Amino acid sequence: MKSKIMLLSIPAMLVAMGSANATTFRPFVGATMGLQGIMYSDDAKDTERDYDFDLPESLFTYGFEGGFRFGDHSKIYNGGVSLNLDMSTEADIDAKFSDIKKAELTTNTISATYDNYIRISGDKMNRIDLVLGAGFGSTSARKEDSNDPTIKSGTEHSGVFALKAGLDFELSEHFTLSATSRLFIPTKAHYDADVTYIVGGAVKYIF
Repeated sequence: MKSKIMLLSIPAMLVAMGSANATTFRPFVGATMGLQGIMYSDDAKDTERDYDFDLPESLFTYGFEGGFRFGDHSKIYNGGVSLNLDMSTEADIDAKFSDIKKAELTTNTISATYDNYIRISGDKMNRIDLVLGAGFGSTSARKEDSNDPTIKSGTEHSGVFALKAGLDFELSEHFTLSATSRLFIPTKAHYDADVTYIVGGAVKYIF
């Protein structure tokens, strides 16, 4: 049920923005990279301890971002919608107190947020915006190449609530650099992670 609500919320955000003047819309695309942190649940920590392995707490991520923002460039407030796809590189699940690999972990997260752009510097030329956003998404964690019977290969999925905070630095009319932190709270009961987060940046091309 929660996943259906999330899927319906994304087009609802787009429809809500449709009432704005189309001439104020500025679509964008970009590439992202960052460091993902994972805060594991108590059950996952208990499993680590019982079977003597360590789950990775940080992973390198890369991905893509797209969406649009709307509002006059000279106004303090602009709004927008963004869609992110974040993929991690492989991280080892090691035996406790050693570097012996037992399996590998990768993650994928897709999220859509409504973003608030609040100008904190610049007006007619290059803006610097505080960006605050909230939305929904879906995440998955995949364990594979396991050589330990206590670690089952497979993929676990969960819906997530997504929160965003960061800064956008407008370099020119068409290029923006972003420094952003995003927090994902899984909605599935008994998911291995209580919270994940990505701290990183993006280079965006504004049409």
